[in-house]
Amino acid sequence: MLGNEIFWYEACIVFFAGIVHGILGFGFPMLATPLFALFLDLKKAVLLTLFPTIAVNFLSLKRDNSFGEIWREYRLLIVSIIGGSIIGTNLLVVYYSEYYKLVLAGVILLYLNKARLKISLSHSVATYPVLMTILFGFLSGIVGGIANIMIPVLIILILELNLDKKRAIGVMSFCFITNKILQVLIFGYHGELSTNSVWVILPFVVIAIGGFFIGSRLQDHIDEALYKKILNGVLWVLSLYLTYSTFYM
Repeated sequence: MLGNEIFWYEACIVFFAGIVHGILGFGFPMLATPLFALFLDLKKAVLLTLFPTIAVNFLSLKRDNSFGEIWREYRLLIVSIIGGSIIGTNLLVVYYSEYYKLVLAGVILLYLNKARLKISLSHSVATYPVLMTILFGFLSGIVGGIANIMIPVLIILILELNLDKKRAIGVMSFCFITNKILQVLIFGYHGELSTNSVWVILPFVVIAIGGFFIGSRLQDHIDEALYKKILNGVLWVLSLYLTYSTFYM
């Protein structure tokens, strides 16, 4: 059965990623996926995180937003993500390659260097809001389908929309939920999601939710600046290791 041999190690990853998500309002797949990919192929790593990611993002969205409001205001973005997710997930499942780990490493590095790169799309978003929304939604869907992490691409658009923190978390959570539900359907369609694997994954949902609630409680009692430095350090190590392991292991 998928993941049984090293269950407790996997459970620790899910619990830690849940805490991170509870503190920051995002980040579960960004942390859990590369940690799983250290000892599993990327396709299995994505599979193990699908249901826990849906669960913690559902809780994030419901905390300060509603599904109806987000859908009404950002349905163009969400529909664009659906199109990209279908393509990206089919690439992952049907045409899997170890080199997809480089995509995973690349999107982590993009997230870590977003300030240094000083990517600004203010003029383009203001001039062509519909086109840019479709473009970034579609691109983040493809990346999310292949690498399970869409936030580095999505956050570029979110920042340009100048949303407050609560609304930004709501939009990102809705996008993540949409992406993951599509991945569940596509994995199932291609026979990659069996009844046995679902039973293995379900305990991780409970563990992720537990971590999420602990993280939510810690949110107001933690030095966020120091925490983000530590998290960024972990992500740097993971991205470099994934790049190295793709070619040399």
